Amino acid sequence: MRILLLEDEESIRGFVRINLRRNDMIVTEAENGEQALACAENDGPFDIALLDVMLPTISGFEVCEQLRARYPRMGIIMLTAKSQEEDKIKGLELGADDYVQKPFSPGELVARIKSLYRRMHAEPQPVTAVDREAVSQAESAVASESASAIDGALTQSDSKTIPEESLPVRIQNILSPSDEVVSGPFRLSVSQRRLWKNGQEIVLTPTEWALVRLLMESAGKSVSRDHILTEVWGRYYVGDLKVVDVNIRRIRQKLEESPSEPAFIETVWGFGYRWRRGAAE
Repeated sequence: MRILLLEDEESIRGFVRINLRRNDMIVTEAENGEQALACAENDGPFDIALLDVMLPTISGFEVCEQLRARYPRMGIIMLTAKSQEEDKIKGLELGADDYVQKPFSPGELVARIKSLYRRMHAEPQPVTAVDREAVSQAESAVASESASAIDGALTQSDSKTIPEESLPVRIQNILSPSDEVVSGPFRLSVSQRRLWKNGQEIVLTPTEWALVRLLMESAGKSVSRDHILTEVWGRYYVGDLKVVDVNIRRIRQKLEESPSEPAFIETVWGFGYRWRRGAAE
């Protein structure tokens, strides 16, 4: 994993560098914004950029904005002062995927980096083998078009398994969910990690993509902020719920015709959000 580290204080930069290298990360350092942008252009590509906010020349916010515009699929984590709430919000609005408050522990920083990297590179997990009896029951369920029977059949398993590729196509379609999720004018490809609206690609950050996928796969269902936080940022995320709301606002700017009157991502007041099933179809 390649990391671009922007931090003007040498002592902090050295502390972070040592701990990242201990976790097998390749670190390129920059002490000001101009140097960080030059490194990104000349020494990239980088997987994740760690950006301090307070810098002597151009701010970490400006660097974040420029990196996000140039490298939309790069992971970005802001390093913010604990008392500056507005820094967290501003960084997220400019395209950061996450923030870590100073002072932070090496373990927390490494965990945040690894969590972001996992959602940047998460792959669908296909079923490779199934129980013979479950297949037989599933075939019967297909004939009766009983979804509940299919689910029940596939949850019954013992040690007698067979390769999925040897199964009839209609059963393979049950066992392995489609690579694509389609809703109204949107088409999302899981394997390609891409989203299109009316045939035009919408470029999303790693966090935006994970959030959109979660909502689209739960179309018509209300998803709580807590569940979104756990599924997208990780079970042990220690930030607050504002990170969800800011990312939703950012996504609406890209997806909605009128972000202030969203047609696709509905707010469920006091709870979370819902992808409107069949919106604009």
